Amino acid sequence: MFKNVVGLIVEYNPFHNGHLYHIQEIDRLFDDNIKIAVMSGDFVQRGEPSLINKFEKTKIALSQGIDIVIELPTFCSTQSAEIFAKGSVNILDKLSCSHIVFGSESNDLDKLKRIATISMTKEFELSLREFLAEGLSYPTAFSKALFDEKLSSNDILALEYLKAIKGTNSKIEPYSIQREKTGYYDDEKDNFSSATYIRKILSGNEKKENKLNKIKNLVPEFSYKILEENFGVFSCLSDFYDLIKYNIIKNHSELKNIQDLEVGLDNRLYRYSLENLSFEDFFNEVLTKRITISRLQRVLLHSLFGLTETITEKVKNKVPFVKILGFSTKGQEYLNYLKKLDDYSERKILTSNRNLKEILNKEEIELFNFNELCSQIYRVKSNYINIRYPIIKKD
Repeated sequence: MFKNVVGLIVEYNPFHNGHLYHIQEIDRLFDDNIKIAVMSGDFVQRGEPSLINKFEKTKIALSQGIDIVIELPTFCSTQSAEIFAKGSVNILDKLSCSHIVFGSESNDLDKLKRIATISMTKEFELSLREFLAEGLSYPTAFSKALFDEKLSSNDILALEYLKAIKGTNSKIEPYSIQREKTGYYDDEKDNFSSATYIRKILSGNEKKENKLNKIKNLVPEFSYKILEENFGVFSCLSDFYDLIKYNIIKNHSELKNIQDLEVGLDNRLYRYSLENLSFEDFFNEVLTKRITISRLQRVLLHSLFGLTETITEKVKNKVPFVKILGFSTKGQEYLNYLKKLDDYSERKILTSNRNLKEILNKEEIELFNFNELCSQIYRVKSNYINIRYPIIKKD
C-alpha cells in the first residue's frame, strides 16, 4: 500500500496559507504518502463554534491535498489540550498512520519529548496540583511545574500529542515542522497569518469588501471562495447566548456535573444568566483570574450540549468510532485497503450513517447521537438549517 500514512490534527478555522504550507511540507518530506486529517467539526478546541461548518471545511481540505478527512467528535474537540490530543491520536491509530506531522514554534522535537516524559511523572503531577491549589490557572501552573519553562500554543499541543503517543504505546512516529512567519495569535507577515487574526478581521465592523480584501492574500484561492460564499453566516459563541442561558437556568441543579466546571462556577453562571446582560458583559462577570478565557468558553459549550464528566470518562482515552467526512480517490483506495484487514470491524469506521447498529454497540450509538445533536445545535444557530450532510468525495 502507501509507504507513508501521514496524520494531521487540524481545525482549519479557517484554512489559511500556513495550513497549505503544512501540507506541502509533508509532500516534500514524505514520498508515496497519503494524508489523513483528523479535524474538529462544528465546534473547536478554544470553546467556540467553527467559523464555517465541517463540510465546507472538508471541501477546502480535499481541494488542498488532504486525502481523508475524519471528524474529531465534539465530545473531544471542545476539551482540554490533553483530551483533544488523546482523541486525535487514537483516531489516527485506528487508521494505521505511520507518522503524525504537527507545527511547532520551537521545532525542537527532542526537547519536547523530554518535557513530555517529565510531565508524565508523579513528581510533576504533584507539583502541578500544588500550583493549582494556589489558585493559578492551568497554563501558569503547568509552566511553573516545569520550572517556568515557557511553551507557545503549538508546542503545548505538540507536547500533548507526544504524551498521547507515549501513553498508549502507539507506533506512530512524530515529526515537527517549523511554524512559519507568524505565531498562534500573530498578525499578517508575508501573506502568512494566524487563524485568530483572520477571524478577527472577519468579525470586525468593516464592510464586507474591506474584510475580504484583507484576507484575500492570506488564504488559498478555494478557501477564499468558500469564505466569500458563506459570508454573513459565520458563527461565533455569542450567537448561542440565548440557548446557553436557557440551559444554565433550566439545568442549574445539574451544572455541577458538567465537564470542566469548577466548584462555585455553577452558581456564578446561574446568577448572571438571570440578569439582562449582553453576552460580553455576562462573560466578563463570570470570568475569574483562576479560569482562562478558553476554558470558560468550553464550559459554556459543555453546558449547552450537556457534556458531563461521565461522558468525558467514556471517551477521554478512546474515541468510540471513526466518522469519515470526505475522501479523495486516493483516500478511497486506502479505505478499501483497510476493509480487507482482519481487525477492520474493531476500528468502527463509518463512511455513512446507515447500518449503525451493525457497527456500533448501544453506548457507542448514544455517543454518536450526542455528536449529531451538537451539529444540529450548530445548524440551528448558524443559518445552515437546510444543509445536507453527505460524505464528500473528490476525484
